[in-house]
Amino acid sequence: MPKLKTTPEAILRSAWAVFHRHGYHHASLQQLADAAGLGKAGILHHFGSKAGVMRAVIDYSVDWYERKVLSIIDEERPLEDRLRAFIRKHFELCQLHDGSGCFFANSILETGVDGQFNDELRLFHEKWLAAMQRLLTERFPPEEATERAYRLFADYQGSVLLFKLYRDPVHLERLIDRTLHNLQLPITISAR
Repeated sequence: MPKLKTTPEAILRSAWAVFHRHGYHHASLQQLADAAGLGKAGILHHFGSKAGVMRAVIDYSVDWYERKVLSIIDEERPLEDRLRAFIRKHFELCQLHDGSGCFFANSILETGVDGQFNDELRLFHEKWLAAMQRLLTERFPPEEATERAYRLFADYQGSVLLFKLYRDPVHLERLIDRTLHNLQLPITISAR
């Protein structure tokens, strides 16, 4: 029997926080239920299993991320301003839950070996790359925009790992400076 009435969105938000802080393997059904204000049976009724909760959370978080963060890319303001705002917004997410970092990257690192959630997590990466390619295509030819987006993703995730390791947001701030500076530099397109 539920401890209190709640909405599916509230359940997903609370489960997202638990997975973000503890990771998939270390989060328990009891923690998920407690965070949502439900019993274990309530969580299982809605999602079938802990893996079902994780899949739903990834789907929810990708949709949320697209609406709240990636949408910055399509705003009407200069490219540099949108890029800076986009990175800053993502940094806000990384600093949530005691500086847990990037929920998506954490989930990829933790579960990528067995591939259990790879399809869902690839969707995040594909949407991220598509948005960044759209932005960078405003200034660069498509092939170069694609390469720059790829490099930015790798640089961004490396900066997040350093932030988590040292608990120092300077790694995130330096990424903004580096990214804006790199817009002025030529690049060599690597062979794929």
